Amino acid sequence: MAPLPLFYSSIAVIDRDTHRQARIAPAERPYAFAAGSHVLPALLAEFAPGCRDMPILFLEENGTVSPLFMVGMRPGESCFVDGDGRWRGRHAPAYLRRYPFIGGEISSERQVVCIDGGFAGLDKAEGERLFQDDGEPAGALQRVIAFVAEYSEAAERTAAFGAQLKTLDLLQTVTIEIRSADGGHSSFSGFAAVDEQRLNALPDDAWLDLRRKGYLGPIQAHLISLTNVSLLGEWATRPA
Repeated sequence: MAPLPLFYSSIAVIDRDTHRQARIAPAERPYAFAAGSHVLPALLAEFAPGCRDMPILFLEENGTVSPLFMVGMRPGESCFVDGDGRWRGRHAPAYLRRYPFIGGEISSERQVVCIDGGFAGLDKAEGERLFQDDGEPAGALQRVIAFVAEYSEAAERTAAFGAQLKTLDLLQTVTIEIRSADGGHSSFSGFAAVDEQRLNALPDDAWLDLRRKGYLGPIQAHLISLTNVSLLGEWATRPA
């Protein structure tokens, strides 16, 4: 059995019969569930806004390349979630904004929207209803359906981008060293970053292909984001 996605304890398909009276209550601590994660999935479309305060790195696993936001100085700790469960940075990753919902696939022709079965905000008394009395999706669920579909499309584009980096052999393994003002130190290995020398040495046709696909901007945003590694040490010592 495949492991559940990060932060999800179980996954249930949203059903008009099972969830006819269900409501989604507003979260008092919206990002508290992410306080124990030092890396978060990133989408290609988020590289530009995310590069302002989060390092963007890549992880190569099982033949695929996945981009990640590094948001903590140590495993199990996020510098970007404060004591009230709110996001401290400029851009909250889409992966967090999508939670507790997620896309699912019953067949190649049928896509569904699911919810984390352990989500405490799924309530029958408070919040916005998921379904109208006639069983049609209410406004809240319509917005979720649109966002989950948008996320799925963005994830496909992100996967294609990662595959292109791998095909062109543009990634190099890097070691991330982080130091905080209070003397703390952390070191991470196993991540990858774009090698600028390999990028600049690409033949013209490969370079033009990257530009045609809209990949040059995200690559530059990724390279810019690496300057934020040192800022993680500052985030770690800021009052939460």
